[in-house]
Amino acid sequence: MWRFPRRWANRALCYAGIFGILFQLTAAVHAWWHAIPLPYFWLMLIAPALCLLSGLWPQLQPQREVND
Repeated sequence: MWRFPRRWANRALCYAGIFGILFQLTAAVHAWWHAIPLPYFWLMLIAPALCLLSGLWPQLQPQREVND
């Protein structure tokens, strides 16, 4: 159920979601290091999390995976 997808659209969504989450976490660490307030940090994680879920969760995948 939660294995990495093989189809290109699903895999691209997973890569975009992982990149987005890592980017947001890096930006949050940078803001914390420089004492920049970041009041809506959790809202910024919604879009990358949805991309990642769209690539991993079979009901949200744009391309159906072939079961082996």
